[in-house]
Amino acid sequence: MYGCVCLLLTSTLAAPTRLYVAVDGNDAWTGRVALANAAHTEGPVRSLARARDLARALHPLAAPVEIIVGAGTHYLTEPLILTPEDSGTEACPVTWRAADGAKPVISGGRAVTGWQAAGDGLWSAPAGDLKPRLLRAGESWATRARWPLAEPGVTGGWRFAKWGGEPWEKGLFGQGVSNTHNVGAALTWTVRVPADGTYRVWLRYGHKMGDYGTKDMGGRTAITVDDGPDVKLERLPDTGDWAPSAWANTAELTLTAGEHRLKWTNRVGGGINLDALALCDDPAWDPAVAMGKIEWWGACEVKPPAAGRHLLMIQCEACDKAEGAEISVPKPTPPGQFTHLTFGAGDLPHFADTAGAEAHVFIAWGWVNAIVPIDNVDWDQRRLVFTGTGAAQDVRMGNRYFVENVREGLAGPNTWYLDQAAGRLLYRPDQGADKPPAPMVAAVLDRVIDIKGDPAADKWVEHVHLRGLAVRDTGYTLTTDYYTPSDAAVHIAGARHMSLTDCDLAWVGGYGVQLADRANDVEVSRCRIQDVGQGGVHLVGGTAVQPHHNRILANEIERIGLIYKHVAGVYLTHGSDNRIAHNRIWHTPRYGISFKSQGEDRLSHRNVIEYNDLRYTNQETNDTGAVESLGYEHRDSGNIVRYNLIRDVIGLATSTEGEFLTPYFNWGIYLDDYSSGTIIYGNIVARTYNGGVCVHGGQNNRIENNILVDAREHQVRLQPRDDFMKGNTFVGNIVLYHRPEAQLIFQWNDRTDTFAEWDRNVYWLVGADLTAREGNVTPVGPYAKWRAAGKDATSVVADPLFVDAEHDDYRLKPDSPALRLGFKPIPVDKIGPRGMD
Repeated sequence: MYGCVCLLLTSTLAAPTRLYVAVDGNDAWTGRVALANAAHTEGPVRSLARARDLARALHPLAAPVEIIVGAGTHYLTEPLILTPEDSGTEACPVTWRAADGAKPVISGGRAVTGWQAAGDGLWSAPAGDLKPRLLRAGESWATRARWPLAEPGVTGGWRFAKWGGEPWEKGLFGQGVSNTHNVGAALTWTVRVPADGTYRVWLRYGHKMGDYGTKDMGGRTAITVDDGPDVKLERLPDTGDWAPSAWANTAELTLTAGEHRLKWTNRVGGGINLDALALCDDPAWDPAVAMGKIEWWGACEVKPPAAGRHLLMIQCEACDKAEGAEISVPKPTPPGQFTHLTFGAGDLPHFADTAGAEAHVFIAWGWVNAIVPIDNVDWDQRRLVFTGTGAAQDVRMGNRYFVENVREGLAGPNTWYLDQAAGRLLYRPDQGADKPPAPMVAAVLDRVIDIKGDPAADKWVEHVHLRGLAVRDTGYTLTTDYYTPSDAAVHIAGARHMSLTDCDLAWVGGYGVQLADRANDVEVSRCRIQDVGQGGVHLVGGTAVQPHHNRILANEIERIGLIYKHVAGVYLTHGSDNRIAHNRIWHTPRYGISFKSQGEDRLSHRNVIEYNDLRYTNQETNDTGAVESLGYEHRDSGNIVRYNLIRDVIGLATSTEGEFLTPYFNWGIYLDDYSSGTIIYGNIVARTYNGGVCVHGGQNNRIENNILVDAREHQVRLQPRDDFMKGNTFVGNIVLYHRPEAQLIFQWNDRTDTFAEWDRNVYWLVGADLTAREGNVTPVGPYAKWRAAGKDATSVVADPLFVDAEHDDYRLKPDSPALRLGFKPIPVDKIGPRGMD
């Protein structure tokens, strides 16, 4: 915009036009001087919005513009919105920067005042119209009152969801009982029949007995009630597969209300795999109609019978007793619930008030957490009942949770509670303090800087730069998109040729920065993004509107995901042609860096991830990697992951019994779900659980010149999903580990065609002879058998001679065997923010 005027004048410009903002300024002043004059008739403006408007009035620009923000906290009542009319030009940019020597804070919160002692060590202040979820007490957040009380560390301060159904329901579809072919094989269940009546017996099963001359298993098995006479199960034709897939209406039972013992027995012999029994007294009910899609993990929505009718769904593996020499009964996996969470006896106090209470729960597999408002508590059934339709994924037995904004949680230090009925905020000071610290700030806005262009109309925000600003006190929104929470303190959309440099973003409820709507040529560099509710930098948008050609450089991103956990230091959902380099990303609940492709309309291609220092990642979730990609588009991505230092990938889950499993199920670099055409080069990966690198179904990935150290279970993990996985390369790498029980190379099967080339590697099992190890050292067995299959023909088993591996110095000594095989030294001095100096 207006570029011609500035370009004509640049040779004669003496200095930029400067506008000043100060917390004690006045929006009636011109903003052309930094300090108020003696008469208080001229000086800096008070608000950022007024400075923006004054800068707009300078167009067409005759000089660069600097908006200089003075020291102190600048509280905003609405976000600072920058649109195309706030743009600069290449020669005359608009720069928002901190005053020399100052550290101004831009706050999206509101200071809470009027605190009074309220007895019992508590302080109270009027909430007014505030309904915050975050409250900053001094320089950091206070803990919102919760039960159980917060404890240090990621494994402290939790309760665990219990099984809330009936014992016979405790299982999932597809987990069925197998090897039932022997005469006398039997299963017994104790059930409670809800009402007298005649119940049809439906069986979900699978068999291929036609291969053995028995096309129908009808009449060969029977069910009894309380040791009564046999009722034969009829109409069980061959299903063409042993996996249970068909329902059959097999019999009728006349039952009385109350407890009964049901027993299935194979009377004649012949195989049939049993998944579920459905007993229903509604003649019109048909499971083929009533059941929805069975998800791959076995969950399924089942429509109930007509009003006044009854259904018992019995999972076969949930039997009380199994009989038979070969019968195989898997451990039942309890199904989850979407509408409520069942808690254990004594797990929660009888809350006096649940208005505004929310359950924070790691749902399903523990990959994500949900924050779900609580409608009520059913104390008889021990259920936290959620509002609306509940959680977007199911709450399962063993999922960990706590309840937030309950007054009983005020027992802990530095805690606060919103009493909605009284309209008051209550606060208990930290240990050793006798009153609330200053300032007490409630987060109000969900963003403080909102840069909004309109690229569809070719109207961009451009040549705008932010320098040396601090951002605090944004909130977060409740979402059911647990995999991509998307709040951000600084939101940049429809922008290009701009930068955010040397900024300090902390104690904000979302990401520090988000790029969206075709944002390109944007640089986020030398920023500190720490102690945030979600992640560091988020690039978001489908293929047509995604951010591209941006640079995320030399940022210090630490202690992220304090609220929502499925986040990353840098997260691309989605973006292409971006460079993510020299960042320090430590202490994350999930990814360090993640870039996802989820179809042709959502691609992340040709990104370069290099020279990043990643440590203590994946601390609160599992099935994850420090660097992770997703590749559902089934084609080569062109992404490059090189020269990164990855250490201490943790991983965490909980068992159905509520036990923590950590470290658990993670990798250093995880090429998930068909990720293909990725170059993994020159990375150092130390101390993971399931491997330094995992390839899950993809092809044409090249893994070369990396150092992989001390994964607990497997050093390299291969997960072919189907024939698509092929053409990969693993060459010139160094693998060193200490635990002899660990596998060198793990694969789900013994295929040797998933990698086109596997050679010139150096392996070293410290303290043991790798070549003498028996068992599954590789996908085909011992190392010698792997070589016989044409792999590692010129590789060597030898000490790679690191300079000082005990202190993570993985440089190679001059006589390292890896160098003789062509290994190229990794430029470790360039890794992290210092590497860009």
